[in-house]
Amino acid sequence: MKVASESKALTPTQVRAEAQRWYDSQRSRLAQCLGPEWPEHREWLETYLKAELRERLIALGWRPKNG
Repeated sequence: MKVASESKALTPTQVRAEAQRWYDSQRSRLAQCLGPEWPEHREWLETYLKAELRERLIALGWRPKNG
């Protein structure tokens, strides 16, 4: 994701797109690193990535819909 000072210039749509790119990139990288073991670890790693992304967005000033 972009550095906080750069992200303030982005529209909400651009931030969402950037967040999706980050998530997809990280997920792809993990799947590639784990190879055939990816399906075994996929669920918890995706949960972790979503939590990490949520924290990054909150640090940028976004507020979660549900607490």
